[in-house]
Amino acid sequence: MTTFNQHLLFDMLQTATKNLLVQVPTLNELDSKTGDGDHGTTILRVCHCIDKSVKHEELDWNKQIDTLGWNIMEQDGGSASMLIGNLFLGLSEGLIHEELTPLETAKAFTFGIERVTRLSGAHLGDKTMLDALIPAAEALQMDADKNMTLEEMFEHAAIAARLGAESTKTMVAKRGRAKNMGEKARGFIDPGATSMAILFESFNEAVHHVH
Repeated sequence: MTTFNQHLLFDMLQTATKNLLVQVPTLNELDSKTGDGDHGTTILRVCHCIDKSVKHEELDWNKQIDTLGWNIMEQDGGSASMLIGNLFLGLSEGLIHEELTPLETAKAFTFGIERVTRLSGAHLGDKTMLDALIPAAEALQMDADKNMTLEEMFEHAAIAARLGAESTKTMVAKRGRAKNMGEKARGFIDPGATSMAILFESFNEAVHHVH
């Protein structure tokens, strides 16, 4: 059975950077509809931070991911870099052993997403990245409670994140620059939710490539 450990997490993050870098122009285009048009550029900076951080596996993976979170927050990316940085800061708090059980894995990601929720003040339905992150966390926890495998957990989390991102198309934004558009924001998918969906789809891809 696949175990969640430092090596797997770093594989997941490297897969994410590969997939997100390809989508930088698309994410900027999405953001141009409701925001400043630079979300892809922010994700580019985030990917560079991740790539630099996970090249070497250090002794304390929780400290390494914590440092990654702070490095991301130092990037010039507005609220997105701050929120993504806090996602990793929260995740690091759950990396309590060299190997995590499925329940501990779900809890670690929940720590990250709860930190983003707490610091952003946003909620499900506000047309933000949390519309992808919260369903992903809920899927992970639900599957862990049912003693499902990591493969099943991240497959369902990826689906939940993508469905959550797609659902933002019908929403009126309650946060960020898109909030000023009011009803005109309907019909456009939130770029932050889209990048988080790609993140979890990449995690799922990596988990399924272990064997």
